[in-house]
Amino acid sequence: MTQCEICGAEIKGGRAGLCIKIGSSELRVCKSCARHGTVVETETWREKSGKDKKQQTAVVGAGKRAEAERRQDSRLYEKMEHDLDAEAELAEDYGQRIKKAREKAGLKQAAFAQKINEKQSLLRKIEREEVLPSEAVRRKIERSLNISLSE
Repeated sequence: MTQCEICGAEIKGGRAGLCIKIGSSELRVCKSCARHGTVVETETWREKSGKDKKQQTAVVGAGKRAEAERRQDSRLYEKMEHDLDAEAELAEDYGQRIKKAREKAGLKQAAFAQKINEKQSLLRKIEREEVLPSEAVRRKIERSLNISLSE
């Protein structure tokens, strides 16, 4: 009998386990370890005699994986478009508004950065309008200083 190349368990059955692909390696595994890779069918796994073993790989479920990747990409693009919309709403003078409200509250940059749990260097760059604040940082600043950074 054959052993699983991952867990070492005895593989029982007529075809002696499943062939999976992990990276560029093909392994003979038991059913429980098959989830660690992509199931493939190859001629080399079948006991063939002779030196001309051809490796013809047909990936099973590749269509499903490609479909899932396309869905993931479309979600990513939707998120990017949403982020662009959020950035478009940001006031042109957002840095000045933040600095003015922070100074009005009597806070130094370091103290305010600690209060909103962000780095002082990030806050400095946001106030200089060198960096756009992420949505999360923007919300923290607006809540903490009780201001609006939207136009």
